[in-house]
Amino acid sequence: MNKKKFAKLIILIFVVFLSNILIFKYCNLEDKDITLSYKLISDKQDTYQVFYGNDTSWKEEKSQKVNYSNINKQETLKYTIPKDVQKLRLDLGNQAANINISDIKLSYFGKSIELDSNQILDKNNQAQIGEIEKNENSFNIETIGIDSYIIYNVDPNIVIDIVEYKSTINNMIKLGICIMIDILLLMILKKSRSVVILIQELKNNKTLIWNLSKNDFKTKYAGSYLGITWAFIQPIITILVYWFVFEFGLKAGSPIKDVPFILWFMLGLVPWFFFQDALLNATNCMIEYSYLVKKVVFKISILPIVKIISALFVHLVFVGFVFIVAGIYGFYPSKYTIQLIYYSVCTFFMVLGISYATSAIVIFFKDLGQLINIFLQIGMWMTPIMWSYTIVPENYQWILKLSPMYYIVEGYRDTFLNHIWFFERYFQTAYFWIITLGLFVLGAFIFKKLKPHFADVL
Repeated sequence: MNKKKFAKLIILIFVVFLSNILIFKYCNLEDKDITLSYKLISDKQDTYQVFYGNDTSWKEEKSQKVNYSNINKQETLKYTIPKDVQKLRLDLGNQAANINISDIKLSYFGKSIELDSNQILDKNNQAQIGEIEKNENSFNIETIGIDSYIIYNVDPNIVIDIVEYKSTINNMIKLGICIMIDILLLMILKKSRSVVILIQELKNNKTLIWNLSKNDFKTKYAGSYLGITWAFIQPIITILVYWFVFEFGLKAGSPIKDVPFILWFMLGLVPWFFFQDALLNATNCMIEYSYLVKKVVFKISILPIVKIISALFVHLVFVGFVFIVAGIYGFYPSKYTIQLIYYSVCTFFMVLGISYATSAIVIFFKDLGQLINIFLQIGMWMTPIMWSYTIVPENYQWILKLSPMYYIVEGYRDTFLNHIWFFERYFQTAYFWIITLGLFVLGAFIFKKLKPHFADVL
């Protein structure tokens, strides 16, 4: 083993060791709260409240309210309570009613434990309640006052059992993250030459990349009366059509209270347009610039990035359009706005990694362009752009979050609406960059292997 390979190996071992230690020590996946939930059927519309604490001095600031509105129809009511809670008070509405409650349970990260029915049936724990009839795992309850409730003493062993289960799952997730990072680092080490050469070519041709990007953007619509205006007309029309169909036709509303649907919707669609336009154009760049590919002295590795920068120009205009719409509805720039640069870089880097592979493969497999079109159509509807991921059952939401575009779309909404920093979503951020770096290394490797044969096929 020569000195260069030995040095790489030492660096790899050090980075792997350091990253694994940091993940296990500082990657905190613990939730601070657990969920109390039950299914309810009532003959009255009402508000149901849960108080929590360590004694019976019930306070409004330590409670949560949920409205029940569909009379005689089953609804699932959920409340978030602290892990250290010792006592619960389940308020059963503000008026006399006949209700049915079932599946009363505490949940924490997928594990659920049902509450003790003996405590619920105990008359000493009840107030303003007439009859309670137990039927398997449900209770038929008659409330006879305006402040009916049941007090429940939480068994600390139950909470400990749930928390220990979550701790085991956490360690398994951390181990999985470490394995993924270790594999990625090994890939980078083995294919480092391909990546380094590619980065060096991009660095040495910065001026050429910039000039070609501007020229590509200008010439795309050369000869038409409206020129580059067409680059913005079609996406704007698309946004308006989808907005009209969803908000006025399907009566869809924003999942975030007091946020207009058009703004919530645009924040999902604008980054998708950038991803879609950049990927399609970069995939076909070798075919479009075939006359440059055949020149021996031309660095064709810069062509995908030229197309992505060209798409970035359009994206920046749409970001400005979002600022205008947000300002109309009273949402103004804040300190979180700086994150737009970060999420744009995320999209740019991810598309670049994918396009190095697709632009090389499409030369030999022309059908890839059509497959990408189908992939983008499915991807737009599978990504929560026009609908909220919260409508999917909680146990299956993780499937949607596997898509890197989920991270970017929600990141744009975090920037404008939720005011959440990207590093607060540390698990999703780590996952995104692991996938993106892996795609970049794989794309660079495929591009390097197929590059010598481009001119022959074209």
